[in-house]
Amino acid sequence: MSDFKVCTLNVNGARDVGKRACIYELLKLKKVNVAMLQETHSDTLNGTDWRREWDGEVVLSALSSTSAGVAVLFARGFIPKSHTVEERVKGRLLVVRANYELFNLVFINVYAPNSGPARVQFLNELSAVLSFRERKRDFISLKQWWDCGKADIRQLCLQYTLNVSRDITKSMRDLEMEIVELQSFAESTGNPGCIEDLKSKKAILADLLGSRAQGALVRSRFQSASMMDSPTKYFFSLEKKNGQGRLIHALRSAGGQQLTGNSQIRQRAVDFYCDLFTCEYNEDDGGFNLFCRGLPTVSEETNKELDGPLTEEELCAALKSMQGGKAPGIDGLPPEFYKKFWDFLKEDLMDLFNESFNDSFLPLSCRRAVLTLLPKKGDLQEIKNWRPVSLLCTDYKLLSRALSSRLRKVMDQVVDRTQTYCVPGRSIVDNVSLIRDILEVSVFLGFDTGLVSLDQEKAFDRVVHRYLWKVLERFGLSPGFIAKIKVMYVNIESVLKINGGLSRPFNVTRGIRQGCSMSGMLYTLAIEPMLHNIRSFNEGLFLPGFNTRFILSAYADDIIVFIKNQQDVLKLGQVVDTFQKISSAKVNWAKSEALAVGEWTGGLPQLPGGLTWKRGGLKYLGVHLGDEVTLGKNWEGFLEKVEGKLNKWRWLLPHMSYRGRVLVINNLVASSLWHKLKCVEPPAGLLKKLQGIILNFFWDKLHWVPQCTLYLPKEEGGQGLVHLESRAAAFKLQFLQRYLTGNDDVVWRPVASTILRGVAGLGLDASLFLTNCDFTRVCGLPPFYKRLFKVWTLFKWARVGPAASLFWLLEEPLVWGARLDVQDGSRPALTERLQSVGVVKLRNIVDAAGPGLHNTEAVASLLGLKSARHTRTILNEWIKRLSDDEMEMLREYSNRKETPDEGDPFPDIGILTDQDGLKHRLHADFHMLNGKGFYRLCTLALNKQKLSERRDTVWKQRLNVPGGCEPVWRLFYKPPLNKRSGDLQWRILHGALGVNAFVSKINPTVSSECPFCTQRETITHYYLDCHRLKPLFNVLKTVFLDCGEVFTETAFIFGAGYNKKNAGKWELLNFIVGQAKISIYKSRKNKINSTAGQQLNQMFVSLVKTRVSLDFRFHCLMRSMEEFLTRWCFTTAVCSVGEELTFNSVFV
Repeated sequence: MSDFKVCTLNVNGARDVGKRACIYELLKLKKVNVAMLQETHSDTLNGTDWRREWDGEVVLSALSSTSAGVAVLFARGFIPKSHTVEERVKGRLLVVRANYELFNLVFINVYAPNSGPARVQFLNELSAVLSFRERKRDFISLKQWWDCGKADIRQLCLQYTLNVSRDITKSMRDLEMEIVELQSFAESTGNPGCIEDLKSKKAILADLLGSRAQGALVRSRFQSASMMDSPTKYFFSLEKKNGQGRLIHALRSAGGQQLTGNSQIRQRAVDFYCDLFTCEYNEDDGGFNLFCRGLPTVSEETNKELDGPLTEEELCAALKSMQGGKAPGIDGLPPEFYKKFWDFLKEDLMDLFNESFNDSFLPLSCRRAVLTLLPKKGDLQEIKNWRPVSLLCTDYKLLSRALSSRLRKVMDQVVDRTQTYCVPGRSIVDNVSLIRDILEVSVFLGFDTGLVSLDQEKAFDRVVHRYLWKVLERFGLSPGFIAKIKVMYVNIESVLKINGGLSRPFNVTRGIRQGCSMSGMLYTLAIEPMLHNIRSFNEGLFLPGFNTRFILSAYADDIIVFIKNQQDVLKLGQVVDTFQKISSAKVNWAKSEALAVGEWTGGLPQLPGGLTWKRGGLKYLGVHLGDEVTLGKNWEGFLEKVEGKLNKWRWLLPHMSYRGRVLVINNLVASSLWHKLKCVEPPAGLLKKLQGIILNFFWDKLHWVPQCTLYLPKEEGGQGLVHLESRAAAFKLQFLQRYLTGNDDVVWRPVASTILRGVAGLGLDASLFLTNCDFTRVCGLPPFYKRLFKVWTLFKWARVGPAASLFWLLEEPLVWGARLDVQDGSRPALTERLQSVGVVKLRNIVDAAGPGLHNTEAVASLLGLKSARHTRTILNEWIKRLSDDEMEMLREYSNRKETPDEGDPFPDIGILTDQDGLKHRLHADFHMLNGKGFYRLCTLALNKQKLSERRDTVWKQRLNVPGGCEPVWRLFYKPPLNKRSGDLQWRILHGALGVNAFVSKINPTVSSECPFCTQRETITHYYLDCHRLKPLFNVLKTVFLDCGEVFTETAFIFGAGYNKKNAGKWELLNFIVGQAKISIYKSRKNKINSTAGQQLNQMFVSLVKTRVSLDFRFHCLMRSMEEFLTRWCFTTAVCSVGEELTFNSVFV
């Protein structure tokens, strides 16, 4: 469509021929193609004059010669081929539909009545006219309609924010004028009421200025310090120098020339990614079919589920699972928009996706991604050292997430357990645990083992779409579901965002979009044929006592292949070469690694691509694994890194609440430990040193509360600060839980069993944890497993019920405090006897003694005992400890009626924390606990002594509260209270304030007296007993009575209370109590510093009024007054709203 100019002009009467001539000249001078004029005052008599005078087409709608009248004028060069005219309201609402050769246009000329019923009627008519925009059939397709609609919504949002900003600016200007007038009046009269009003308006203006500044900070991806106490993306990115790292100052051309201009840099990047995402795939159906033979396929039942039509429920579930705060795609609409307006959008979105499936392509906005470049390690003048991240539109991600929930169901059916990436129930920890234990076992058993780590060059970006569709077919996915996935990649484009500018779009014919929810699963499926062939042709490792071969470990493109001989290397090279030919993938041998473990007396195998063997260890998935020196690299400089991270936040400490500090510590600092702590054991003392560093950061100066209290959950009076030793212990218990009760596809389980069987030479693996591990001799075990047993012994455990499995009954240990350990004073050396002859399981006894354990002679011979009577006594003791059902199982086993099943689940175990004297006496099912539950248990177990000595609050005796009455800790941080107010109330309950009775003990120059009276200032005097508090308490009593509640000292200190039924009332009362405590604190501080603001009631009233007034202005601007009324106007105890905001008399 060509550009054309449209103007609209109120001419205020155009009956005069001279005035009309001026209008015509103006339109010609401005080169207007279509003019829409209002108040023409035209009628049927002068309509011919308009048509004669104007050198083009004229459409008039007249009302009278003295009012109204509208006209549409088409210039001579822009006259439509045909047009239709609707006079919806004579002289006021004219609709012209103009038909041109390549497009159609609708012009609507509006001149509305000023007021009265005629205006309402007119607006209703106009609304009916504008409803044509809702008709999807006026667009070529739903996809075009959807893209146009998103563009209009984006423009509307921009205009709305512009209007709100304008209103805030006007409010600030009005406030400034009022403040100037009040200041002049206060200076001349000294009126106290005027001064208080002045302070209140200044506070409101300051808050508005803060909000204005915050808006600027948000636009620069920053957030104000007062809003930092939520786990938002803004909060976690404060330590980064935002934006600077994404600027590209220079790039090298393909020929090595340095490029510095923005256009040159952009063109170089576009050329590089055009080449990277352009397919260079040469199809070889014969080679592909041969390579992909034997791949597993999806079941028919699963395919029926995959083939079903997309449902609204799937889209809704996908939307709910999407996180907010993410950078939107090219349309600018984030997930929050779709969540807010889902009821309006869901039907249209369903229609859109169904049309896209029928047409086999998505709307243009969904097909076009914005690529932003993030720096990687290396020379940043090389474009390959910038990592592209796709910014995709939310509607694309919504459909992708819905399809990924279906694809996820097939992953474990077709992907071998050696690949863990994006397969439900598998974890990156599985890979690291396998390599760690393989290295330990190879050394322990003296194996010659080689590990080759393959580096895939641009792994995700080199996946050819045609190859991917063929692989999906070979896995047996239904054609209908494959077609749905194809829609996500048909005719897709990308634009590069570099240094703030966008490049031209370019086509993408290979590569998986890493912002797409399916991308990880699609890559896993794409590389699985190569892994399948490696598993088929390589010999791998065998462990004694197991039939499992260990050939490789894969997490996406991070692949380690186990090598036993030269033949394995040759087969690996052949498989990699073939895979590169059929898929366009590329292995970078120069960046790959090879590790040799063992003697290799016959010589190490020759490696391809110039790769050489190394000794000691290697880094795999972010963890250094191997010998002691290599393991130590995981923790090199870690203390310094943590201190460096925390130092970046120290400038913000004065502005951060305790919750904010905990967020920094738990989510940004301590969490950097988690991956390594799950896999390897840190050096002795490291966690204690780290704990000291983070505690010093939390308190900044004095440590006011015992650290064990900080580790408790927020609901129990703690702050939820992480206890590193407890977290590390919880990881060990999760590892053990997965070992004992995890799925059959836990790939490292046989290797772990091999290590455990070496404990004291018993040959026990999982059944070790049916013994009393306090007796376990762990010398010779790897550090990880030593710590595992130490953590296990933190707890007492008990079997939950008798054995229900024949396999685990036969595996029952006979030693080390197990259920069937019958050693006592009369049999002091029985355990040593059993261990010496290798009889440590019930199976050994049953096989010798028969089903009823009656063959005394055979057991005596087996154990080397001379006394038949003594042997019989031992057998009888074992029989006593077995239930009737268990004895029946043994008889059926001996009679070959029942066979033990190695796949039976591990027996149920209950763990009991040894917390004598504490209220935290917990019993839990080991199988059912999650990470949070394990951490809770470990925190209590490792801090039990300090917790047993802890008082939850210093106030119970003073308030004389009954035993079951506890502070409602969560109330102190509940909106509308801010988190600094919550911190103060938390400290009051813990008695952690610098009252004079305490300060005078460490500083003799400070008096122990209250600054306002001669009484000794204790924490209870500070907040309950001082005479200056009585007027404030009288105000609080009035507010409570107005809300239908009774004010008490307990309600003041412990919190007013809360229930959802009257949430508004309780939130208001808790806010009032919180502001009262802040007023007490601030007025005392001002008294000590001899500054203004020592009058307690005035400060309290000012704090309440300032906050309420600010909220009132905000909700007025946002047109959300109902929310304001719900929060602040309960029974008008604080305020009411008529035409203006009015405060209750106690706040005047």
